[in-house]
Amino acid sequence: EGRREAAAIEFRRLALAEPDAAAAGGWFWLAAHEYAQAGQAAAADRMLDRAEDRAPGALAAPVAWLRAENALAEKDWTAAAFHFDSLKLKADAADLREFAARGSAAARLRAGDAAGARQALAGAPGDLDAARAAIDRHAARRDKRPWAGGVLGLVPGLGYAYSGEYANAVRSLILNSLFLWGMVETACDDDWAVFSALTFVELTWYTGSIYGGIDAAHRHNERRLDAATSDIRGGPRLQPDLARVPLIALQFTF
Repeated sequence: EGRREAAAIEFRRLALAEPDAAAAGGWFWLAAHEYAQAGQAAAADRMLDRAEDRAPGALAAPVAWLRAENALAEKDWTAAAFHFDSLKLKADAADLREFAARGSAAARLRAGDAAGARQALAGAPGDLDAARAAIDRHAARRDKRPWAGGVLGLVPGLGYAYSGEYANAVRSLILNSLFLWGMVETACDDDWAVFSALTFVELTWYTGSIYGGIDAAHRHNERRLDAATSDIRGGPRLQPDLARVPLIALQFTF
């Protein structure tokens, strides 16, 4: 039913009632997974601590993976890279080591370390040419400068166009032009009440053009980084194999 937090509570209850240490660790891990799916990374990490305390060493790879994903969700790129590297060392299957290397590379690229991202892929199994090409493409091009977007935004629409948001650029230019035309017309007719209202609205739109140019640059950079990290990580994603609960086994989905 998608009630992740409720599921996590039930898994915790099962863990507390379970006499077998390995099974209890598995239930705690599943509680952590549900909290992670609900966007509660801190609660997920607490459950992972409980899993490791109850079954030390039994869940090394699943714990490392989930800690890495939690760190990514919290935008702690350094911790994410560390945990993916840990997963790469603990994994006993080539496809899982490849997955870990891709995750480590993506985390390092998000941290601004393109060289570290390339190094993370070195020696990893699998076909990683597309991932390496994504790193090279991202490193070869510069990010848009938010301050430049703001300066160009002094001319309505130009800040948006700088970051490739041409529809917003045209919209900004048209709206600012219409309000300026209305201000001129009302001033010529000595209709100062309407002029004042139009001036207030135009100032709002004009300052919005400046700040919009700044935001557009940030959005452009984020989209570019998202595209690169998506290509680095590839299509497969890990999920727990629920058919084997409370034994924790990971499987790939495509």
